[in-house]
Amino acid sequence: MQVLRVHDFDVGPVLDDQSIPMPGPGEARVRVQACGVSFFDLLISRGGYQWRPTLPFVVGSEFAGVVDALGDGADGSIAVGDRVCGGASIGAWAQQICVPTASLHAVSPQASIEEAAVLNTPYATALYALRERGSLQPSETVLVLGATGSVGHAAVQLARGMGARVIAAATGDAKCAASREAGAHEVIDAAEDGWKDAVKALAGPRGVDLVIDPVGGALMDQAFRTLGWGGRHMVVGFASGQIGSLRGNLTIVKGASLIGVDLRQFRERQPEAARRLLQDVAALHRDGRISPRIAARLPMAQHAEAFALARDRGTVGRVLLLP
Repeated sequence: MQVLRVHDFDVGPVLDDQSIPMPGPGEARVRVQACGVSFFDLLISRGGYQWRPTLPFVVGSEFAGVVDALGDGADGSIAVGDRVCGGASIGAWAQQICVPTASLHAVSPQASIEEAAVLNTPYATALYALRERGSLQPSETVLVLGATGSVGHAAVQLARGMGARVIAAATGDAKCAASREAGAHEVIDAAEDGWKDAVKALAGPRGVDLVIDPVGGALMDQAFRTLGWGGRHMVVGFASGQIGSLRGNLTIVKGASLIGVDLRQFRERQPEAARRLLQDVAALHRDGRISPRIAARLPMAQHAEAFALARDRGTVGRVLLLP
């Protein structure tokens, strides 16, 4: 079978052949029909993430497909022929992948298998940030930075579904329009001067209750300043390429919190809680309450084009590899 493997961080992923894996005890083998290209995937493939897998390794953290084999002692809830989606830190950019059955979730017959391939990581991250880490309450105001990125798009849909008022920050007319389509109540262009004041005017005297920040960089300080008393700023990532900085006295002035969000460690440290979270995400997708936006679908042989699209800040939506 074919895989996209990294042998050298300076070179990045290359198309390779590999023998078809056999599922171990408690595992299922999935014939992958679609896998996502995320910012995390691109970062880890170049050695830019804080955790570096041992070389060589197959990249890819999101996938969906059909179960075609089971290992001994596999969970009886999964059967050969089931449509499933799942996530892993690495290994998904392959025609077949073996994973523990506990990490798989059913994809209902009416749900898109392509959407399911890019469902778990961004929506689980956003839900973890909003619900478990941010304790979002109905009627609160949420500011979502990078609202058309994978996590930002998910956060807009989820926060609205949880009863919050959503202010989306995007850049340019196309991305602002996409944020409205995703369900944002208000949209501001973060490329314009004075966007912070525009957010504060929209939020009113109470201020923003919760910031979802997958962007970092210069936006971090400005977004934190829109928070009202007791607000929470969720640090999800640094898609800008720059780690944001913040004057510590702002947390005292606003009685506000800076909270880190790391889905990978949540999965490792609290596996049962993480599994329940992912089940909630799968149920929301099954019921049509959330829907990833797909920008492009490309075969693995065109991975360079797929990576370029995923890196292009003008791309609105997710890029898929089709093994």
